[in-house]
Amino acid sequence: MSEVAQVPQLRFPEFSGEWEDGKLGNYGNLINGLTYSPDNIVDDGLLVLRSSNVQNGQIYLNDNVYVNLDVDDAALTREDDILICVRNGSKRLIGKSTIINKNLPKSTHGAFMTVFRGESNKFISHWFHSSIYYKEVHKNLGATINSINGSDLKKFKTIFPLKPEQQRIAAFLTAVDNKIEQLSKKQALLGEYKKGLMQQIFSQAIRFKSDDGGTFPDWEEKNGNEIFDNISNKNHDSDLPILAITQEHGAIPRDLINYKMIVSDKSVSSYKVVETGDFIISLRSFQGGIEYSNYKGICSPAYIILRPAIEIEKKFYKYYLKTYRYIQDLNRKLEGIRDGKMVSYKYFSEIKLPYPSISEQAKIANFLSSIDNKIEQVGKQLDESKQFKKALLQQMFV
Repeated sequence: MSEVAQVPQLRFPEFSGEWEDGKLGNYGNLINGLTYSPDNIVDDGLLVLRSSNVQNGQIYLNDNVYVNLDVDDAALTREDDILICVRNGSKRLIGKSTIINKNLPKSTHGAFMTVFRGESNKFISHWFHSSIYYKEVHKNLGATINSINGSDLKKFKTIFPLKPEQQRIAAFLTAVDNKIEQLSKKQALLGEYKKGLMQQIFSQAIRFKSDDGGTFPDWEEKNGNEIFDNISNKNHDSDLPILAITQEHGAIPRDLINYKMIVSDKSVSSYKVVETGDFIISLRSFQGGIEYSNYKGICSPAYIILRPAIEIEKKFYKYYLKTYRYIQDLNRKLEGIRDGKMVSYKYFSEIKLPYPSISEQAKIANFLSSIDNKIEQVGKQLDESKQFKKALLQQMFV
């Protein structure tokens, strides 16, 4: 039986020949992390990078720890170091990593992390995100072990090309990463832009003009029960999709988000019918506002179904009932409410809601929907780029 050639499925045409067997330790050294005590933690000192600072293959400096300790220069984080999580209470986080960029402030890393430092790090940092690397991680973890020790990490099997091909692969994959980062930033900026505009629109700092350039009438205010009725329709034959009520997706069929919950036929018979365009008060509405349904289905009788009692532009309220402004109003009304307690229809009814003219409601809804469409387009591009990178990692390493 002939041996399988040690070459990747996808390769740049200017390179040939088999890749070389080796061990990770042949390509660099490991720098152990810093052990410190709670007494060493200060408001302003040496930044200690921990597992929580590594998310989605990047450094996030939003959960920082600083210490009043001095460390050797060798233990200070350097550009192109690869930071690896080698111990964690959650096994799925073992092995996650990121490469350090030059803009990081002076820092070291904690005892549950290690740094890999070598001349081929730009190439190896991509290998650390491949399924081949994670197979090595899982081989070392076992059933009860939630850590990788340094001697085992250095023994990880590698099949790498010569330096020129490493550099070519690293440059290409880094360019793909840069595109992913740009799309992520664009998506975040659009989200912040939309959030800022919503604050101005619903506070009436920004007012729209009619199509002929005229001014819309002043906004009215109405109590919640003047705009929405409480609907409790349980007349169904249980063949409608069961909806999950979520802050991220609104009301959505459970099958679309892999929401697993077993319910009996008897319990389903008591579920309420949700029509497309209904609003739902959930157990978490005082945290995330009131949800909107793009689907017809059924949901638990614990939820309150709201349906327009008068003429409205539904998407206007889809946006308004998720604003920070409205959630604040809801919480002021419900001051002292316990976590998990249901917001009642009575509470909802007592809160004033804006009621602009239908034409202005539609104008606002269409404007915000156009921003959502842009965010969705960027999100699709981002997902496609991530899938492209994932496929490349599977095909460009051995």
